[in-house]
Amino acid sequence: MSCSLGYGTTSEFIAKEFNNLDLKDKRLNQRAKGILHTLQIKLGSCIRRLFTQSQEARQAYDFF
Repeated sequence: MSCSLGYGTTSEFIAKEFNNLDLKDKRLNQRAKGILHTLQIKLGSCIRRLFTQSQEARQAYDFF
């Protein structure tokens, strides 16, 4: 699912804005972008509601 953000989709926005993100681990870079994308889909929602799988929720909590 993508929502519109300005002139592009959420995925395009995150790819552009965080293109130079360097957390010294490509897996963390991907996880950060994935979390941001999911948070953008439902602004104001809590992590537990966004990530229905307990492993995904745990990874999001651990990331922060």
